[in-house]
Amino acid sequence: MLPYPKLRIFLLRLSLLLALAPFVALMAYTQPFFDDFRNAYWTREHGLWGVQQWLFQTWTGRFTSTFFMTVLNPVTYGWLGGVKVVAAGLFVGLWASLAHLLRVLFGTLLRVAFSWSMAFWCSAVLLALFCNAAPAPFSFLYWFCGAVAYQIPFIGLLNFTALAVLAGWGPAEKQWRYAGWACVPLLLALVGNELTLLQALPVLALLGYAMPAAARPKWWLWAVVGGAAAALALAAPGNWARAQAMAPPTDPLHAYRWLVLGPRSLYSALLFMARPMVAFSVAAAVLSGLWLGYRHRGTGAGLVRLSRRGWLLVLAAFGALNGLGFVLFRYVVVGPPLTRAQNEMLLVLLLSVAALAWLVAQQLPRHPGRATRCLRSGTLAVALMAGLFGTGHVPEAWRELLTSAKPFDAQMKARFAALRAAHAASTFIDFDIDLTPGCDGTINGVMERYFEVPRVCCSPEAPSLPAPK
Repeated sequence: MLPYPKLRIFLLRLSLLLALAPFVALMAYTQPFFDDFRNAYWTREHGLWGVQQWLFQTWTGRFTSTFFMTVLNPVTYGWLGGVKVVAAGLFVGLWASLAHLLRVLFGTLLRVAFSWSMAFWCSAVLLALFCNAAPAPFSFLYWFCGAVAYQIPFIGLLNFTALAVLAGWGPAEKQWRYAGWACVPLLLALVGNELTLLQALPVLALLGYAMPAAARPKWWLWAVVGGAAAALALAAPGNWARAQAMAPPTDPLHAYRWLVLGPRSLYSALLFMARPMVAFSVAAAVLSGLWLGYRHRGTGAGLVRLSRRGWLLVLAAFGALNGLGFVLFRYVVVGPPLTRAQNEMLLVLLLSVAALAWLVAQQLPRHPGRATRCLRSGTLAVALMAGLFGTGHVPEAWRELLTSAKPFDAQMKARFAALRAAHAASTFIDFDIDLTPGCDGTINGVMERYFEVPRVCCSPEAPSLPAPK
């Protein structure tokens, strides 16, 4: 029989794999959705370069995300199944980026032994907790445009932070090389999404304070390159048009939103944290960070001690990292963050609280009491995660995978086959599945323009779609 600690680790790893497996498997059934089609026919109508200019002028300054959504959108070229590949690739990229950041932070910055295996499993903990509690997992994992707008900038921020640490504390002969490469993911983070731009600010500020004096020119390089790109994105006429469309001045709270910005942002944050799955997932991340911190202390590694000023800076960066998103949405839409944005905010929160808990574990007494010994053993973390994975999105994902994923995939393939046939015949098409009731719905209109069909109509009396060949 396995010794108890090894058995506990084995059960934890098994639970993580079982929690993540259905989310990964469901990517094989991903289908394009709404904006995936819209960006595709906009590209077809305006051209590869024209659509960048048109969106910049009319809707958004996220010029990197716009490029991915149009030029690199598989739906643009008729490859509808390509969204499956993108979803899986981004998920693997996110997992690898989290592992890369953790390994660099521990191995390079903190000088703590941290293998790729440890980085892999620690990242799995964060991803499993996230997938299980995400407010809107579909828009983050499976919707092509949603994944591009949120995952790619966040992956950029993770890798920029890792490369910045290597540029400041890594091998001297490679530091400028790392600094140059760091500009690429920094651009993805700053101009891919406004939320990630705000999250990058406390990261840059903390780096500017902590980096060795000899590395400051590298920080100024990032400030100049990133600042110029962010200024260009924020100055886009389309950004202001979108902001006005999301929160028009006729909104009764719009005129004096500055007066209530702080309290309402705090209120949104408290409501977010009060959700049971979010609260318990954050608690599990805290316990995991404490457990990892105690494990590192047990290996005889040197303790990481922060001065009072260091703690103040870390806590200020933590507050800004997790609070600026609520301020952004309370200012722009005069309401709580969009659920698709809350996905990224939750993942940032889980990562940051786990890191903060690891630091706390470095400060606690070396000879703990019974409660601390329980934390050190990891029993609480394993038990809490086992319970969470039985109540959140994990069981839902397993049910979808085992019961509805294949029929849904077959139905979507039949729908697209019928639309292609209608395009070839230049005739209208009636659906027997609920898109938007009637013939004038928004989704039906998107289908009309993408497949170039005269009319798409949702009718319960329409004949069943033929099975795809």
